[in-house]
Amino acid sequence: MIVPRLHIDFPYKFQRVFGCGEEYTPRINEYLLNHARTGIVMALRAALPQGGRVGVVAYNCHTVANAVENAGCTPVFVDVTENLNINLEHLAQLQLDALVLTNLFGIHNDITAIQKVINDTPIIVDNAHGYGLPIEGDFTVYSINQGKFPALGEGGILYVNNSIYTDNIQMQYANIKGYSPISELKLFVAMLAKAFMHNPWIYQAFTLRLKQKRQPVACKEKVMLKRMAKGVSRMYKLILPTITDEITKQQRNAQLLVEHLNQKQLVQRAWYGENAFMLITETENPNTLKNYFEQNGVETATHFARAIEWAKEFGYHQGECPIAEKMTKKLVMIPTYTLGRKIKD
Repeated sequence: MIVPRLHIDFPYKFQRVFGCGEEYTPRINEYLLNHARTGIVMALRAALPQGGRVGVVAYNCHTVANAVENAGCTPVFVDVTENLNINLEHLAQLQLDALVLTNLFGIHNDITAIQKVINDTPIIVDNAHGYGLPIEGDFTVYSINQGKFPALGEGGILYVNNSIYTDNIQMQYANIKGYSPISELKLFVAMLAKAFMHNPWIYQAFTLRLKQKRQPVACKEKVMLKRMAKGVSRMYKLILPTITDEITKQQRNAQLLVEHLNQKQLVQRAWYGENAFMLITETENPNTLKNYFEQNGVETATHFARAIEWAKEFGYHQGECPIAEKMTKKLVMIPTYTLGRKIKD
């Protein structure tokens, strides 16, 4: 049995509240959406209605650059540091109209230092990996999709942190549709199927083989703007009281993994963000490390290994972000939501 690298689950308590629980009531300037990328599109349409050049961290998911293009803007790629923060020296060389600041794997960037570099340029903080990190910048988005943390369903949250954009966001929100009863049912079935496919026994026997045959996803596609499904909103309300405890558990699991790796000397270094979404490891031999953990019943991944290939679809040129290019070849991510089987000593 192998533990999947992503925590994708749909337990009975979620199934029960999905259709008949109490919905989460958003706070002032909080908007419930289908994806974090929807929040990025809305924020950019509010901040740059005529379009513009938008900074995007180069070591990243293609969905971020795609959201920028969907908002009518041009992605401009910014390098990272070796600790996966945004590279301030590179940022200072760029002329930007806005910045999407991704806190990769929950690793918090110093937004005060960033603001000193880009002055009054609007900032959209992308906390798709960083649930629990503070609301900062002009906008902040979070993801609660299956496979993220908290791993709920097809959902994202947008916070507007600058009142000059409130009216525009409210107007956009009023004009986007929610899920129909049929689409809610389809989402329920899809979540149930995905959770079944990520059962450790099914995952090892079938899903892994299916993933290996699957064609790469398209980098460029239309972002479908929707409000959050009511069922996901109900699950979010249910899980909220336990999230702090889950973060503490992930942090403890990550620390145990770091201690184990230090004893084995399998990596050059290992670290994690504030919510310990995943343990990040730097190694000269990614396949060796991945094989070691697979033998111990834990799936790992070279997360965003295709980041530069994706970025080229949006105008990136080789050599523009050398540290990001290097890190895509050296990083392996290990799940922290469970330790799975006892790791061999």
